[in-house]
Amino acid sequence: MNNCVITGMGVLSTAGLGSEEFWETLMNGKITYGEIENFKDNPNFRIKIGAKIMDESWSKDLTSEMLEKYGRTSCYAIRTAISAIKDSGLSKSDISDARVAICIGTTMGEIQVEEKISEIRHEDGINAIPQSLLDSYRTDIIGQAVKEAIGASGPVYVVPAACAAGNYAIALGKRLLEWNIADVVIAGGVDVFSRVAFTGFQRLLSLTADQCRPFSSNRKGLVVGEGCGMFVMEAGRHAKARGTRVLGEILSVGLTSDRYHMTAPHPEGDGAARAMENAIRDAGISKRDIDYISAHGTGTPANDKVESKAVIKVFGQDYVPPVSSIKSMLGHAMGAASALELIASILMLERQIILPTVNFIEADPECPVDCVPNKPREAKLECILSNSFAFGGQDSSLIVRKGW
Repeated sequence: MNNCVITGMGVLSTAGLGSEEFWETLMNGKITYGEIENFKDNPNFRIKIGAKIMDESWSKDLTSEMLEKYGRTSCYAIRTAISAIKDSGLSKSDISDARVAICIGTTMGEIQVEEKISEIRHEDGINAIPQSLLDSYRTDIIGQAVKEAIGASGPVYVVPAACAAGNYAIALGKRLLEWNIADVVIAGGVDVFSRVAFTGFQRLLSLTADQCRPFSSNRKGLVVGEGCGMFVMEAGRHAKARGTRVLGEILSVGLTSDRYHMTAPHPEGDGAARAMENAIRDAGISKRDIDYISAHGTGTPANDKVESKAVIKVFGQDYVPPVSSIKSMLGHAMGAASALELIASILMLERQIILPTVNFIEADPECPVDCVPNKPREAKLECILSNSFAFGGQDSSLIVRKGW
C-alpha cells in the first residue's frame, strides 16, 4: 500500500490565521472566546459566550469574485486550502497536472447562507430569494469552490459527519491515496459560527456560561466555535519523488459507531474505545507507542467522563498516555475541530511539547487521566492519537507519526 503523508497544512481559527500564530496562542494558554456581540442583549439566549473569528484579514487572500460568489464556509475552505498548498511547495502546475482529490468535512455546511435564505423568505416571501443565493447553498458547494479556486480536476467529496467530519474526510483521503486513485488529496474540516448551532446547543443545555473546562470536576459545558483546518496529503512515493519535507504520516484512522443515541455518547464508551483500538491495530503499533492523546474533550460532563472511561478501557491502568484538550482554548469548531486538533498534534510532534488543558481547577474522580492541566509540557513524542466523537455516535481516532 501507499503510505499517506502530510506535506502542507493551513489553519484559520480564533487562535490565529496561520500555524505560527495558532501555536503561540495555544502555547500561552490564551482563551479565544468571549461574549458574542449579536447575542448579548437578546433575552432568548441564556448563554452569550462563543468563539468567533474577529480578524477579517483572512479574506484578503481571496478575490472579490470569490467573496461574492460563495458563502463564508466555502471562503474559509478556499483560503485555508490555498495556505496548505503554499505550505506544501506545490505549484499551480503541480495541482493541475496531478491527480488531485478534495475531501472536506463539515457539520453545518453553508449554514449562514441558509440563515439568509430563511430571513428573506420570512420577510419578503419565497419568490424574493435570488437564484445566486440558492446556488451557493448546494450540498457540494464547499468542495467545488475549493476545486475551482485551486484548479484541480479530480473527484470532490463533502463529508457531513457532524463533529467528527474532519477526521472522516482525512480517512477518506487516506483511502484514495492507498487505492492509487489520487496522488494528492486536499482534505480537512470547516464550519462557521451560526445561529443554528448556537441555538441548538442552548436548547440541549450543553453550553458553559464562563469557560470550557475539560476533565475538571466543575466543568459545565462546551463553547460553540468555528474555523478551518486543511492538509495536503500525498502518497509517500509522490512526496519522495518531489523531494519535499514531510510534516507527519497518517498511520491509521479508526471509524466506528456507538449505535446508542442521537446526541448522548454510549455510557461505557463503546464506540470510542473501539475506534481507538481499531486505529492502534491498523497502525501496526502497540498501545505503549502512543505518547499522547489529543482528546475530543468538549468540557461537557458526559463527554469527558465517557472519553476518560474509554481511554482507561483501551490502555488499562498500567500505562495511560497524557490526554489534553485544546477546546479549552478554542471552543468547539464543529466539523473543523478534529482538523484543527490534527494541526496542533503535528506541531506538538515537531516541537516535542504537549499543549495543555487550560481552565482546569479540580480533578474529577470520574476522569482519572493526566490532562496536562494549565501549562504546556516538554515530552518525547513520536506517535499521537487524536480523538473526535460526534452526534449520532460517529466516532473516530486518528494516529499521526512524526514527520521527517
